[in-house]
Amino acid sequence: MIEQATEKIQEGDMRKYERRHLVFYLRVFDGMSSRVIGHIADISQQGLMLISDDPIPVNENYRLRLRLPSEIGDKEEIVINGTSRWCKPDVNPDFYITGFQLYDLNEEIKKYLFKLVEEFSFNIPK
Repeated sequence: MIEQATEKIQEGDMRKYERRHLVFYLRVFDGMSSRVIGHIADISQQGLMLISDDPIPVNENYRLRLRLPSEIGDKEEIVINGTSRWCKPDVNPDFYITGFQLYDLNEEIKKYLFKLVEEFSFNIPK
């Protein structure tokens, strides 16, 4: 179940927006509690990849709470909806990586995600 959907991604990347790596690992919390789910490894305007200690079940909906850097603006945190699309062991066997597709983003949330991507990310040269 963890590697479900991985084959589909490897066959053809269906992303509309380029992934960007953050300059730091932004912690992501469960939207309903203060439990840390993982840290953002890369992000786009429609999805993100988390690094976590434990595997995250695939094809489940989550409310993800992100504490924003103070430079982003007037909000300390945002809550976004995401569906876990795939999960697999990381290169480091102590961790897992999970891909999330984001949905139901209002204009305010899109603005904060855009700022996060533009101001705190970089591309890895191919």
